[in-house]
Amino acid sequence: MKPVEDVINDLQCRALAYEIIFQSLFTELPQFFKDKAIENIELNFKAFESGTQSESGKVKLEAAKAVASRIMGVKLKSSSQG
Repeated sequence: MKPVEDVINDLQCRALAYEIIFQSLFTELPQFFKDKAIENIELNFKAFESGTQSESGKVKLEAAKAVASRIMGVKLKSSSQG
C-alpha cells in the first residue's frame, strides 16, 4: 500500500493534468459552444448549491466554482446573481 503522501501527490498531479487538458480543449471550442457550456455549468452549480446544507459543502462548492472559473477563463455567476 502506498504512503498517504504518495496518494495525495498522485491525486494532485492528476487534478492538475485534468485541468490543463480541459482548459486546452475548452479554449479551442467555438464561442457558441463555450457560451452553452458556461450556461450549463452555472445551472449545475446552482442545483448543487440549492441541495447543499452543510457549511463545509458550501465552502467546497465555492472552491470548485473558483477552479471552474479559472479553467474556463470566465467569472461564473453566483446563485444570488441569477
